[in-house]
Amino acid sequence: MPWPQTRRIIGTKVQRLDGPDKATGRAKYSFDINRPGMLHARMLRCPHAHARVKSIDVSQAEKAPGVRAVHTIVKPDAELYWAGAEIAAVAADTEEHAEDALRAIRVDYQELPHLVKESEALTAKRRTVSGNAMTNVEAAGDFATANFDQQAYQGAAATVEGTYGVPIISHQCLESHGLVAEWNQDATELTVWASTQAVPNTANQLAQYFKLPATRVKCITHYMGGGFGSKFGPDIQGTVAAELARKARAPVKLMLDRAEEVTCGGQRPSAFGTVKVAGDNQGRLQAFEVDCYGSPGIGGAATVNFNLLPYVYSAPNVKRKHSRLRMNVQTARAMRAPGHPQNCLLTEQALDDLAARLNVNPLDMRLRNLPANDPNAVDNAPTSFLALRNTIYTREIDIIKKMCNWEQRWHAPGKGGGVVKTGLGVALHTWGGGGRGPNPTKVTISADGSVLAQSSSQDLGTAQRTVTAIIVAEVLGLQPRDITVQLGDSVHGPSTPSGGSTTCPGTSPAILKAAEAARSAFLAEIAPRLNAQAGDLTIEPGVIVNRTNNQRTPWRQACARLGMNPVQATGDWPPPGQLNAMTPAGAALRREWQQTLTNQGVGGIQVAEVKVDTETGVVRCTHVWAVQDCGMIINKQGCESQVAGGVIMGVNYALFEECIYDRATGRMVNPDMEFYKLGGIQDMPQIHVHMMDMPERGVIGIGEPPTISTAAAIANAIHNALGVRVPQAPYTPEHVLAALANRR
Repeated sequence: MPWPQTRRIIGTKVQRLDGPDKATGRAKYSFDINRPGMLHARMLRCPHAHARVKSIDVSQAEKAPGVRAVHTIVKPDAELYWAGAEIAAVAADTEEHAEDALRAIRVDYQELPHLVKESEALTAKRRTVSGNAMTNVEAAGDFATANFDQQAYQGAAATVEGTYGVPIISHQCLESHGLVAEWNQDATELTVWASTQAVPNTANQLAQYFKLPATRVKCITHYMGGGFGSKFGPDIQGTVAAELARKARAPVKLMLDRAEEVTCGGQRPSAFGTVKVAGDNQGRLQAFEVDCYGSPGIGGAATVNFNLLPYVYSAPNVKRKHSRLRMNVQTARAMRAPGHPQNCLLTEQALDDLAARLNVNPLDMRLRNLPANDPNAVDNAPTSFLALRNTIYTREIDIIKKMCNWEQRWHAPGKGGGVVKTGLGVALHTWGGGGRGPNPTKVTISADGSVLAQSSSQDLGTAQRTVTAIIVAEVLGLQPRDITVQLGDSVHGPSTPSGGSTTCPGTSPAILKAAEAARSAFLAEIAPRLNAQAGDLTIEPGVIVNRTNNQRTPWRQACARLGMNPVQATGDWPPPGQLNAMTPAGAALRREWQQTLTNQGVGGIQVAEVKVDTETGVVRCTHVWAVQDCGMIINKQGCESQVAGGVIMGVNYALFEECIYDRATGRMVNPDMEFYKLGGIQDMPQIHVHMMDMPERGVIGIGEPPTISTAAAIANAIHNALGVRVPQAPYTPEHVLAALANRR
């Protein structure tokens, strides 16, 4: 069955159910878990950006007061590639004793050369990371359309070349990485309370690490304080905590402190690029050429989504070169829309610079360069993003133009008097956000009228509990507050990790199927007791209706007829073999689950307004208007909140955040919340959100996309205000004043 055609609750604004628990402190995060006899653990980290461990002596730490267990992570002769690499860990009765014990560990290092600046890594003739390459620079892909060098720029009305960049930033999760680990008496079963985006995956990884049956490891994450793509498993601190707990025969808590969270919890890669674009008099792109590079730290991940450049837009002539600079800093981890914010910044700024050279309105230029709806997709998958992309973006541009009063607010770059100048900038973005399984959900209806929905999926603060309750309440004729939701416990079975904006579209169809199955089973069970046929019964808000005689039985009275046997039903995605079968039945399942119940691909647009003080260089973002598609909206309030949160992260990316590394020592010099700048409430703009509901597309994810284009829109707004491009984020007074000085 498709989604309900008439919706009472789905698509409306529903307050999140866990709000009171979080506001009052009843909600318990991993940091709040304190088990009887629990020990506290700390890890010793390498102070050098590149070093070889010559020897490790933990004997004095083992004798230190309060210490119950010591675990050595690396062995002598190990080569460590960043300042923060884990060496050893201790568990003690207090945090202070654990810290004292770390200082008793003796490690002899051989310091080795390191590189922590992109400009140096790009030109250095040595390698300071693992691998067989001669240098830290790795080719990450080249591409060119046919005959690019011969025809790309012929007859162009204007050609513009610019260099743009954005630095490495940290995840800076409010609840840091870590967990509490506790073994049973004979150390054959393990329970962890983890801050994780993947509850069953975390349990499974620990089971594999300790060579235990999966049923003997349990992961609990009832509440979780942010991950943004950096918390998909126990990580080294999780396995170390469990090792210490097994050695000490006591529960162990190991949560990273703030400095560790910033330096070791994952980073978003930097990206710098020289972009050359050409267009005709109407602003249509003729050529897009980019030479870009960035650093994923010691890791090997891509720093931009190379095949997406030019981002969102189409151009007949494209040439791309991409280099990966591996440096002696922590490795990159997926961070809310990995690679897309960098792609967006590189593309959108170049597009605005070309629009300024051609004297073309930036919104008109974007309309002229949107990719067309794909004819094949229109015929075969009419609700897909490929079939609708031009339609979606065109509608969004029209909506936002009216929302922000673009025609009156926008002006040519640099126009306007006074010391404080106002500017308006725009940027577009896209994201996948499709769902997948397995995500089994169980719905139980009891004789007292209560309804319980259970799933191992996690709620990262994205109101997944409320989404679950809305869908079940919609099907059963109840209100969301009538549904008890249990999430975040691996005993409820498998579930997909919360990454790529896949949780809501991955769980919602399964929740729908579970609720519908529970409704059918419930009506079948009570029909004989109401002297009716199951097919004659239907559910309306709060009552069971017999359509043959219009007899109406209140919900609780009907449930009381169940007696001692509650009704239970489970819903989940079809098995992969059925879903992917190349048969008519398989095709029908794919249409139902991947086009009707959920879908893939969204579009969005944002406009930012800034005020720039040309004497101090201070930039203030005063307004952001955001229009976003996410298919069928389940909870409008939750969606608007996700968009606002994404914008806030984008504002920080544009104006404040930067990981700063000392060239001499290779250490991060701002691993805290004092010098790693984040905007406060007064630094945030007024955020105006318009959700574009498209129920015919099914449910699509919302978490990632709204953070993509904010920084690019702010960059273009600054350019619009000043008439000069500030090439590198964050757009601090230093960078703004330097750009103004260069213009003069």
